Amino acid sequence: MLLVYVYFYIKINFFYLIIFLGYNYKNIMKLNIAQKKAIHLIHGPCLVLAGAGSGKTSVIINKIIQLINIYQYDPAKIITITFTNKAADEIRWRLLHVLSNDIIKKLSIFTFHAFGLKIIRKEIKILGFSSSSSSSLTLLNNYEQLRVLKDLASIDLNNNINLLKVLLNQIKEWKNLLLSPKSVHLHIKKILNEKFFYLYNKYTNFLTSHNLLDFDDLIFIPTLLLKIIYWLERVGKKKIQYLLVDEYQDTNHSQYELIKVLSGNDPNFTLVGDDDQSIYSWRGARPKNFYLLKDDFPKLNVVKMEQNYRSSGCILKAANQLISNNSNIFNKKIIFYFSVWQKIHIFVTLNEIHEAKVIIDHIKIHKNLYKKKFKDYVILYRNNYQAKIFEFELIYRNIPYYIHEGNSFFDNSEIKDLLAYLRLIVNPYDDLAFLRIINVPRRKIGSVTLIKLKTLAKKFKISLFHACIDERIMCFFKKNTILILHNFITWIKKIMLLVPRKSKKILDLVIKKIDYIGWLNIKIKDSMLLMKTIKNIKIFSKWLNNILNKKNTEKPIMLGDGLLHLITDQNFHQNIKKKHLNKTFDKLRLMTLHASKGLEFLVVYIVGLEEGTLPHQKSILNNNVSEERRLMYVGITRARQQLFLSFCKKKKKFGIKENLQPSRFLLELPRSSVVWFNK
Repeated sequence: MLLVYVYFYIKINFFYLIIFLGYNYKNIMKLNIAQKKAIHLIHGPCLVLAGAGSGKTSVIINKIIQLINIYQYDPAKIITITFTNKAADEIRWRLLHVLSNDIIKKLSIFTFHAFGLKIIRKEIKILGFSSSSSSSLTLLNNYEQLRVLKDLASIDLNNNINLLKVLLNQIKEWKNLLLSPKSVHLHIKKILNEKFFYLYNKYTNFLTSHNLLDFDDLIFIPTLLLKIIYWLERVGKKKIQYLLVDEYQDTNHSQYELIKVLSGNDPNFTLVGDDDQSIYSWRGARPKNFYLLKDDFPKLNVVKMEQNYRSSGCILKAANQLISNNSNIFNKKIIFYFSVWQKIHIFVTLNEIHEAKVIIDHIKIHKNLYKKKFKDYVILYRNNYQAKIFEFELIYRNIPYYIHEGNSFFDNSEIKDLLAYLRLIVNPYDDLAFLRIINVPRRKIGSVTLIKLKTLAKKFKISLFHACIDERIMCFFKKNTILILHNFITWIKKIMLLVPRKSKKILDLVIKKIDYIGWLNIKIKDSMLLMKTIKNIKIFSKWLNNILNKKNTEKPIMLGDGLLHLITDQNFHQNIKKKHLNKTFDKLRLMTLHASKGLEFLVVYIVGLEEGTLPHQKSILNNNVSEERRLMYVGITRARQQLFLSFCKKKKKFGIKENLQPSRFLLELPRSSVVWFNK
């Protein structure tokens, strides 16, 4: 028995030795047959089905190099589209090892939203915005969209917050379907709520007149432009010889239409994605887009990259069998590169408290046995609330941990404040920004004054900023109020004049002038919260300066462009977290399965595997278990060396204990790969 233990101990640690002692698995990976095939398919439409851990980024990098060095494509006519600025930056950085800096500058590597924004900027004069300067555009988040709609629909919807949310989702859906207010009636025979159509039109006019965009506009407007006007003929086709798209499985309807219109009648593109990792339907992502390719592009070449360079054989066997229960148009299996065979342990626990104790106990034992660090471990779960019980147990055991929170970095009030200042500086038509900062710090402008100002600005059809210096409006206010508003506007105007020459210094000037840090010291009594707030400001300042200092651009980046670049990166918050996690802190990680996509860990624990939790009850009722299975598949394939699973027999719901059934996904795993432990 001792010899068996020693054998497995050596085998496991040899696996770690390969990974950690300089023999990095990404470096030993050479291009395999499938990767070479994907790279050399230059003419016509190409879909690369890149399984988990199969080295898809290497294919994108090498294909760009191949197009330029072998096939003599003009770098300026190759467009690469990703979903995050981080992914785009990684592609540029890795290309710098092979291509010259001059070639890199010519390459067009964008996120979907940044690419859409480029088109909007180029055609801003025909889009009807209040300003013809593209740098004066500002972007609304979901919360701000809701605020705008609440103001516009206060009478029509009687301030019903639930109806407002339904309206917001309806507008998002219409934009995703590329339906403008004018075309909604033409394409939809029956509109459930006529007021929604009217408010959609009102909302669109408000955005245009205030130089505002929402996230959906960044795909919606460019795609319509490309479909119905001369942009593609005049500019597009001259600049597009080849199109590459990463993370294709995350595309929605409008993004798919954008790909189609960019491809034209003679499509030359490579789409890289994994239909088994499509887990963002709530963002509009559609697995259906894989099926549409076959119909829209009959000459489509499909390359399956099935070699996995991340996980052990046992983990991949389980992942393959699980996902085989989904019906896909393209069948593929991931093949293991490392043959280490540690079985998957499934812990059967009594309840959620017992589950947390069992998992934390096991992590401590495992860590000591294999001489690991806490940062080598992650606990994954379906819903954020599941983290609380584990957090209590970790605090009780004095174990360092880090929770990957789902909220955005831009949800922090200090970031909202500073962003609002910068937004107003680049776009004086931005009423939302004005309202946020007019009393930050306090300027003695009361709610009654603001209501009167809003009413009069609306009457004269001007922005709040311009209302403060309009004689027709200021005559309705007291001298002291006029003086405060005038001083504020005068100061903002002075800052505006500095933007062309000193974009990099604007944020520091604002913070210093309003003594924002001093105001925070008075406002925030909790010293730990104050430290975190100041740290967030430093992070924001650093990231903004990094963008404004980018050298791979034809001309200096202005403040407005820098803000849009920063905010359009949907994973900015996650990038900050990843950077934080990659430091030397030895902390156990906790995060949702959705947040884990794109990451990898030595040892993974997936908890709460009960029917109704994973798969989620809503998915069961809506007959959408396929996506939940893909989510489980993503979780399994995050593990590099070992995987542990757990579920509870009972859980409390509304104070009542409920008997639970193990998730169907546990029963779909191969029996030869799992060991059940009844705790």
